Amino acid sequence: MRPLAREDAEDVVRWRGDPEVHAQMFAAAPPSLEEHLRWFASLEGRNDRVEFVIVENDGGRPIGTIGLSGIDRVNRRAEYGILIGDRGARGRGLAREASRLLLAYAFGELGMHRVYLHVFRENEAAVRLYGRLGFDMEGILRHHAVKDGRYRDVAVMGIIGEGGE
Repeated sequence: MRPLAREDAEDVVRWRGDPEVHAQMFAAAPPSLEEHLRWFASLEGRNDRVEFVIVENDGGRPIGTIGLSGIDRVNRRAEYGILIGDRGARGRGLAREASRLLLAYAFGELGMHRVYLHVFRENEAAVRLYGRLGFDMEGILRHHAVKDGRYRDVAVMGIIGEGGE
């Protein structure tokens, strides 16, 4: 992993525009390049969000993004998010490997106590991955988001760092 950079904008916009990726995102529409660049500029000087690019170990090719948002240093919690944008990189364990690195960073370097996520309940592959990473199902937010013109249930999952209850 490496920090997200302005130079990654075209990759991120392309990944988020992929119909398979966009179907699992909460955003109503994929961002344009200009929208992404405005969002990226808004991150400067903030300490409540960290964003990384996931790169292959061999060659450093970018394949997706992973990060923490809503970093709350008082309550020591943050929201996890991941996107594997490169179709050829899916199903190879790279999301699991990057997630383990991010969680180690969250609990170690950032001192977080809890990391949580929101995922469409019907995204079974993601729910399974998060379970294997140690996230527990905390609840279902019924009809929480509208996607493709219909209400969707959203699962809330969380993981507590070592030493937590």
